[in-house]
Amino acid sequence: MPVDEFGREIPAARGGRGSPSPVHQYHHSYDGGIGGSGAAPSLLYEALSSSRYAEERERGSGSGDRHNRRGDRSGHQDDRPVTRKRKHRPESPPPSRRGGSDTRRREGKTKSTKPHPSTVYNEEPMLCQYLWKEANEDKTDEDYEEYRKTYCLNYVRMFFNEHMDDSWFRSLYSPLERYRVALQERHRAAQEAKAFAQELQTSIAKQVSSSSTSSTASDPSFFVLKARLGNGIRQLGISDSRHSSPQKASQQSMVNPVPGTHVMDLANQVLPVHEIPAHVTDDQLTAALMQNVVVSKQVAATVTLYSGPPAADLTRSAYLFAPDDVRKEIIQKLNHMDRGGPSTAPTDGSHVPRKEDTHIPKTLELVVECSDAYGRSEVDIDGKGGQPDEHAGVPLRKASVWISTKSITPNVQVLSAALSSKTRINQDQQSAYKLAMAYDARRGIPPECRLEKILQQAVPKIANLDVGGEDMPSPQDIEDALDVTIAYLRRVHLLSFYNACTVADRVAEVLDGNHAASTIHLRLANADERLEPKENEAPVVDLLVQRLDDSIQKSLDESSGWEGSGGQVVVDAETDAQAKEIEHQEGNVENGWIRDHSMIDQDGRARCSFHFCRKLFKDSTFLSKHLMKKHSEFLRAEIAKCHDGYMMKAWDAQEQRPVPPILVDCGHRFGLKPSPVLGSSNPLAADPEPELWRREEERQEMAEKEAEARRERYEKSRRHHHENTAPSLDGPLSEDRGQAVRHREKTNFVDVDDMKEEKVEMAFDSVEIPVQPPTKKKKKRKLL
Repeated sequence: MPVDEFGREIPAARGGRGSPSPVHQYHHSYDGGIGGSGAAPSLLYEALSSSRYAEERERGSGSGDRHNRRGDRSGHQDDRPVTRKRKHRPESPPPSRRGGSDTRRREGKTKSTKPHPSTVYNEEPMLCQYLWKEANEDKTDEDYEEYRKTYCLNYVRMFFNEHMDDSWFRSLYSPLERYRVALQERHRAAQEAKAFAQELQTSIAKQVSSSSTSSTASDPSFFVLKARLGNGIRQLGISDSRHSSPQKASQQSMVNPVPGTHVMDLANQVLPVHEIPAHVTDDQLTAALMQNVVVSKQVAATVTLYSGPPAADLTRSAYLFAPDDVRKEIIQKLNHMDRGGPSTAPTDGSHVPRKEDTHIPKTLELVVECSDAYGRSEVDIDGKGGQPDEHAGVPLRKASVWISTKSITPNVQVLSAALSSKTRINQDQQSAYKLAMAYDARRGIPPECRLEKILQQAVPKIANLDVGGEDMPSPQDIEDALDVTIAYLRRVHLLSFYNACTVADRVAEVLDGNHAASTIHLRLANADERLEPKENEAPVVDLLVQRLDDSIQKSLDESSGWEGSGGQVVVDAETDAQAKEIEHQEGNVENGWIRDHSMIDQDGRARCSFHFCRKLFKDSTFLSKHLMKKHSEFLRAEIAKCHDGYMMKAWDAQEQRPVPPILVDCGHRFGLKPSPVLGSSNPLAADPEPELWRREEERQEMAEKEAEARRERYEKSRRHHHENTAPSLDGPLSEDRGQAVRHREKTNFVDVDDMKEEKVEMAFDSVEIPVQPPTKKKKKRKLL
């Protein structure tokens, strides 16, 4: 029988499955009370309160007993009647409520760890030079360099073969896909410029039609007022983003609200899709999204998917541009399927949407069918419709993406006082205007939507800035012109003026919030008051100002020849020429593929040559339509081959590729270490093992020096202590003993052999002896 800390015996604990008592191993050996009777035991056999100490001892000794307790709770059931319910302490819940034992948490962590991404392309890590020479003793250093070159080249080629059909990969390396992405961005810029001009005209029309007597024709429109950037407030406390909350975000937005004119019109008309795997193409994602709605061909033609660049794990985000009713219908359908499952989704349109379907921000799952996009599998064994091998075909594949219903809000940041100075307004306005004119000419923006026409309507007096005269623009007019120009550059051309004139290649980069153009910069209010020079202070050149001036001048130099281009060049001359070559090759491949899959009979009738079809048509014209409508998925593989050669050339010419670093085996001491693969013609990864050994030797040398310094300090302190505390051997005996006694007294040393006499004085003069009261006489009782 167990005992407590006082040596008392503890009866067997009786609690049920939910009892916090640690003595569960005795529950199942209980035979029904004293003497083996089957009656319910009394409260005498409840666990004593001292069982808490036993639980603490078990908890401190490790997690082995905790596994046994958890196994007893989960594997056995106690059917005995319970006469008293024991309550758990909320500050110390049982292991099952705490989430399991430490071992279970460690096992969960081990299972959730992902393998290194390089293992997808090479299962074996590259060996360092030391290990490779151990395995190949007769090899030289030149042989190891050849092994390293071969390993890195095969790794890069494996990555190319794995992702050559992915949308993000083709948009980076295929000339035709790059040309099409540039055309898509050019069309988006024209639509955004049109929306920018319409917002200004609507604001001016409202100002003119307003019946307010306080407003005059010289007052700026509401569009211009919402474009002003000069009222930024620098917050003293910088909150940690890890501990942010919606309340704090709303407070920050109230301090520095987002200027409405700088917000893209496209941001309110897109449906964000996040965590898209690398193998899911844009066409597959668009088809999966449009399966949830029923729209006409005219509406379907306006739907556009803006895909972003890949992240480090090759996942990306995309944004579906569609009308408002189409986006709401997609959200309602996915929300209903998320609540009830696909089997409960209505097919007759009888579902009545609720307000929470579209108004509450949430994340919805969408399953995308992402089989082989270009049919690289040999389903057409001979290229003419022949029957493939057994079990051949494109394998089915599905992936999950996540749709967010949360609105897209840009970031707001306040500039420094030096960049916000009023003395920079005129110069910045002229530079921003030149950049906008150059980008408008290069992207072929319609003349009625260009910044030149917009500024004439937004700030009429700005046209007199170069002419001069009485009707000169005021400083506020020039500042308004700068703010409108900055908003135009960001919305139309994805250019962040105050962030080194950085330009985004795609609008999805800005909507993601990770690009420099995602942030709207406000100028600091009262910046000139903070920049007032002090007496006898030399002028200092601000580094941020110098950096911004250099980046503005560099952008002006690059765009100096764009105004006369007329928008003929989309990407560049070489890429545009290669894109036209690929288009020509695709046309030839299509004609040859139709000819190879046609069988003409003697009577002129045409038959489909696919072994599973064999349909007969009147002539080759009807057969061509049949092949393009019913078997076009087999044509995509042939068309995709036209891009392979161009993509390989662009891939080999790139210095830094989007490949994950390889793993290098550096021995038992250092393990596997990542090393990036760099280089265009000869990609190589550095051997990190020599550098690791050099650092290790430096660390060991430093540790030895520190240990030697500690030993010297210890010896020095010991000698100093010995010299100051030890008695002198040259002095007399009595003097030495006196120093020793004083030393013991100083160090509070108690010598038990040193007897001391303590005198106690007792005085009895003032002692008062209490007088005892007289005793009472006892009366004898008379016997009756």
